[in-house]
Amino acid sequence: MQFLTAATLFAAALAAPAPQTSDCPNPAHCGGGSPDPSTDNVDITNFYLRKNPSIQNAGFTLSGNNGTVKCEIGAVESLPSTVVVCGDSKYRFGLIEATTAGAEVGVRLYRETGTAVGITGEGDVPSYCRAGGNGPDDFVCQQTGELTIVIS
Repeated sequence: MQFLTAATLFAAALAAPAPQTSDCPNPAHCGGGSPDPSTDNVDITNFYLRKNPSIQNAGFTLSGNNGTVKCEIGAVESLPSTVVVCGDSKYRFGLIEATTAGAEVGVRLYRETGTAVGITGEGDVPSYCRAGGNGPDDFVCQQTGELTIVIS
């Protein structure tokens, strides 16, 4: 009986979640106190990009404190791109050079919080590119993993 109790406690300890580190990159997903009202944890989903060989278009769905909106950009000659508005919202974005392996580009987000003021953040979009079918330089890239960008 004592062995069974000890084994059960040991198994429960193994199944317990590991404590979060103090350098958590995303406060919304790390637990702790109430969220900081000066930040916005923005989820990026359904990212796509087409290049031939320069970027022809790109887009994604953005979900943040101010709702969910579709963000799209047309042809991009070079990075960083121009900044464009996401639908009819306070969010804007631009494409930037990726800084991590497994990402084709990065996204810099902005949210207007007042006249000529706002918050910003950036992150690399994990993505995979495959042949697009319109010539040897045509590629279609899709998001392969989750991405949350904390803007502050």
